[in-house]
Amino acid sequence: MAIEAVLVDLDETLYQAGDAIIRTVDRRITAFIAQHTGMPWRSADRLRVELWAEFGTTARGLNYLFDISERDVNRFAVDAVDPTRHVKPDPALAHHLGRIPTPLYVFTNATRRYAERVLETLGVRRHFRRIFAIEFSLYNPKPSPIYYERVARELALPPQCIALVDDTPPNLEPGLAMGMRCVCVGDRGSVAPGVTRVPSFAAVPDALGF
Repeated sequence: MAIEAVLVDLDETLYQAGDAIIRTVDRRITAFIAQHTGMPWRSADRLRVELWAEFGTTARGLNYLFDISERDVNRFAVDAVDPTRHVKPDPALAHHLGRIPTPLYVFTNATRRYAERVLETLGVRRHFRRIFAIEFSLYNPKPSPIYYERVARELALPPQCIALVDDTPPNLEPGLAMGMRCVCVGDRGSVAPGVTRVPSFAAVPDALGF
């Protein structure tokens, strides 16, 4: 079946892994944990990583463990970050996005406000028809299957007509199970059979047959 929509992750997929903006968000999440639990910084930072690995987002883990509002975590740690301090316009990225004729959608565990600001700073907002952010998923982050199912229903497309691009292999597995065509950007972890691996987003259009 022909691809009729492409879902693209944001951080570490569209722009370089390890970018300063990611580290800034991580530090703010650690600070939030330390302030709200009284943990020393190292313990709070370790908990941040552990919750991210177990729950998909640290905010979801904090909600589960401490009944902390995920909205409050995101407002403090994500929405408050100024992307213009860390991200620059990327004409090359805009070119590669322009090579994909199928409608593009951001599919992220970040907030809508954060995603909008990052895309505007990169200079690529116009390439995306819509942003599916953590609010749309009702705070059920990737790789929770419910997020993928809600997006597919919203697009009114069979999963076989949707491509999914992400840098995190576990985030591709629910899409693959549904029948989406999956592309993994970068070399993080091992990918399931059926997932196409590419070194950077520049190779995505070719991987999708565009």
